[in-house]
Amino acid sequence: MKTSALAAAALIAAGLFSVTAHADPLVAPSVYGQYGHAGSRSGSDIYTLGATAPIAWQSSVWGSQVGAYWDVYGSFIRSDGFRNASDNHTWLIGLTPTLRMRFDEGRSPWFVDGGVGVSVTDVIYRFKEKAFSTRFNFGSHVAVGYTFGAQRAQEVSLRVQHFSNAGIKKPNPGDTFVQLRYAHAF
Repeated sequence: MKTSALAAAALIAAGLFSVTAHADPLVAPSVYGQYGHAGSRSGSDIYTLGATAPIAWQSSVWGSQVGAYWDVYGSFIRSDGFRNASDNHTWLIGLTPTLRMRFDEGRSPWFVDGGVGVSVTDVIYRFKEKAFSTRFNFGSHVAVGYTFGAQRAQEVSLRVQHFSNAGIKKPNPGDTFVQLRYAHAF
């Protein structure tokens, strides 16, 4: 499951890039690495590799430029708080359509992101003190970031991401991660 899920995520990313290669540079295609930690009782660490692909849409709002992109990612979540000490991790793949607002009519290096997407884990995410009821969950996030370097090819962002099943099935404890992302556009 783990290898096939990551292979599926890579194929999705390749397809997204081939469809959107001519999108506006407000949101450029990129690859990224990300680390995060859940401050909840789970004490989980999340390690993520992903790719973004622009969606061919853009608008002006409040003197800022807004664009959109697809975010496809694979994550490894590890915690000593898992119920079964021999299974202290889970794998997750996700896909999130995301909006990005860049200030000063798109000229600012600063941006904010927000999105809601779907994810699936290889096993149900269970901790000593709480348990999800589904492998399928939603992931929502907000972020603030900064682009730098030649042609804004590099970016860093601080993100808050929450995973839960949105009440599809009980229990639905959710988990929230604070994450730091480094991305490189191409």
